[in-house]
Amino acid sequence: MLIRETGEDQLVDAYGIRYQQIYPHGGDELAPWGVGRAVIEPGGATDPHDHADHEMFVFISGTGILTVDGEERQVGPEVTALLPAGSSHYVRNPSATTRLVFLSVYWPAAHGPIDL
Repeated sequence: MLIRETGEDQLVDAYGIRYQQIYPHGGDELAPWGVGRAVIEPGGATDPHDHADHEMFVFISGTGILTVDGEERQVGPEVTALLPAGSSHYVRNPSATTRLVFLSVYWPAAHGPIDL
């Protein structure tokens, strides 16, 4: 069994927010997929970006707005979003008081479509 701590001291500045790479722990180049924990402070947002991998966001706490290729959706607990490779996306936290926390899981587009 491998246990990774997910406390505040594990978060670093990345993507315009606070982020923890949970797997692979030594860097993206070590495995073809990965998972991280993202924390967006009140009023914050991720940097808009795109990449060659598919990505899935599993929202844990707080509420926010996810924008994918210009389309906006409300997100929060009990919401999971699947983002196709190459899509431009960012997440913002409009709250003045509550963090938005989610997991980011990504994998190569060559592993198959996201809409199976």
